[in-house]
Amino acid sequence: MSPLPPVRSFPGEEVSEVSFDIAGETSRCDLIIDQRDHALVGISPFNSRFSKNYVTALVTWAATHFDHIDVLLPCVEEASRLLRATGMEEKKAFKKTDRELRRHKNHLAAVLSSPDFEGRDVRVIQFNHYADHPRYQEVRSAVEDAFESCSRFRKDCLNMSYQAVKGRLKGTGQCQEDVDPELIQKALPYIFAELPFYLDSPSLLGVNLSTLLYHRPWPIGKGLYHGHYPIQVTKNQSYGVVTLTSASEQRV
Repeated sequence: MSPLPPVRSFPGEEVSEVSFDIAGETSRCDLIIDQRDHALVGISPFNSRFSKNYVTALVTWAATHFDHIDVLLPCVEEASRLLRATGMEEKKAFKKTDRELRRHKNHLAAVLSSPDFEGRDVRVIQFNHYADHPRYQEVRSAVEDAFESCSRFRKDCLNMSYQAVKGRLKGTGQCQEDVDPELIQKALPYIFAELPFYLDSPSLLGVNLSTLLYHRPWPIGKGLYHGHYPIQVTKNQSYGVVTLTSASEQRV
């Protein structure tokens, strides 16, 4: 793909040239990305990658390079699962997660109120906003059915959950050896809740083409795009891995 130009970022600060590279999960993803129709920016709470500067840069860059953008956050129920799976008491986990999500939403509100976004209708959405959406329910049900019926999908989802739990344990200085399978199961529904946006955000968000933007590939992404499981990504959906250019990395 042709390189994308830098974008002025960080409202209120001196001009900083921040640029991202973007790579589609497949060649079809690259074709959808090239249309620049819609980007869904994924943000993970409790992930150090998503500092205020990084989020500002990524959202501003996405708005510059796509006709329409929205931002995706998990809800308290789902985002707290990883904390609960790694030993935090439920009430405390909910409180800590709610505080973290409010921090992100307040920051996003400030970013989106800047002159760079004047006239842009950018939604900040969460998983639970779509809990009653028929297509969300349909896709999530298909995901859960695939988990029960397909051993390969089940194994890969459990490994993805294991890696998330292990990463959280490492980040909090806890033992990472012999992770209890029960903890992996506790964190697992987060994947089911997020997958509808990975598989078919155009239907959920009412757009023609959509690219989910994140800073690394999904562990189960290749299988979803290459037909290894009973469920697959819809034809108008793409996934783009965004990385700061080497020069920009020093500014974020």
